[in-house]
Amino acid sequence: MNLIEALQTVPDYRSARGKRHPLWILLVFIVMGNLAGYHGDRPLGEFATRYGWQIAHRLQIEINAVPSFSTFRRAHLGLNFTALSDAFAQWMHQPIAVDEEMDAIDGKRIRQPLVDDEGKTRFVGLVSIFAHTQGITVDLAPLTTADNSESKGVQYLLETLQLTGVVFSLDALHAQKNAVAHC
Repeated sequence: MNLIEALQTVPDYRSARGKRHPLWILLVFIVMGNLAGYHGDRPLGEFATRYGWQIAHRLQIEINAVPSFSTFRRAHLGLNFTALSDAFAQWMHQPIAVDEEMDAIDGKRIRQPLVDDEGKTRFVGLVSIFAHTQGITVDLAPLTTADNSESKGVQYLLETLQLTGVVFSLDALHAQKNAVAHC
């Protein structure tokens, strides 16, 4: 299943009257626009105006017009984000073909910690597995203040994904006796 097929599973809540674009086409533009840094309805309308015809041509999508910012606004208002999130997760968590692949595992935190309303410092970060051969991020795990451990995030990802036949490159942080036992 590719991303477009996953987005086509999101139910269209809109009535047929006045609908120019199927919801999945709007979602394709929203995803691509957000990846290109166009956040919000007006910027998405600008993105569609600038690149809509090229995107439609390259993805072999038939459109009669590019969506406007008001179309994106209306789409956002009634969108079932749980259904969208489920479709995206289904696409992201498909089995990945592994053929003596080299994956990199690394954790990153934002430089500036966040301070919550109670004055407690909270760090934001994640651990990711990146597949070099395929050029994709296989999965992510959040780094929490409670755990404060990149090692726990790595162990969680390795246990969850259960990848075989993969060579991992890790930081020296993970070259510990107990960490190697979990791989």
